Amino acid sequence: IPSASASSGINAEYGDPAAVARKRRKLLLGAGFVGCIAGSMALAGPFFAPALRKHCLPYLPATDNTIRLLFNDLKGARGPLIDLGSGDGRVVIEAAKQGFTAHGIELNIWLVLYSRLRSLLAGTSSRTKFFKADLWKTDLSPYNTIIVFGADSMMSDLSVKLKAETRPHTDIVSCRFPLDPDVWQSTSVIEDGHNPLWRYKQDEEKGDTNFSRS
Repeated sequence: IPSASASSGINAEYGDPAAVARKRRKLLLGAGFVGCIAGSMALAGPFFAPALRKHCLPYLPATDNTIRLLFNDLKGARGPLIDLGSGDGRVVIEAAKQGFTAHGIELNIWLVLYSRLRSLLAGTSSRTKFFKADLWKTDLSPYNTIIVFGADSMMSDLSVKLKAETRPHTDIVSCRFPLDPDVWQSTSVIEDGHNPLWRYKQDEEKGDTNFSRS
């Protein structure tokens, strides 16, 4: 049973407007801190989640020079085009400007939404689509041109997937890292500092590659 002095102290504290205001500020600050932490985790989660997968595909935007060299090399190629790991959408948007019907797949939902907005503002939304999707679960057979900004650890498995799913005459450009040379042989290589580009083409016969080098 609280003593009389304790009871009077409690009543005095809760009857003091200044004390009530201090307690309210502390509660609001605590709730705000928890909210900031939760919000940060929600925003950062899509960026860190790929690192927990077998193959981590980091978000490293393509440089303007890489994009220029990429589409110079793709002159004469045809759509539909897909960018595997489309990031902020810059490659897909440039592809649409070059006349391709272009799709991008990306695990990070915030980058997908940003890419859609960016394409809308660029006036290319009628020729682009962005999907939150896992490239390993995406059927690549509908595409005539495939662009890859991959990581070294994934290129061997990706080479096998591309071999199994692509149609004859499919153009493939791999940026930064080449496909497995035991599965694919490049038809051309463009040096761009730390971002070289390898061009590949699926040959007439399913399962074969073009082994000529230009």
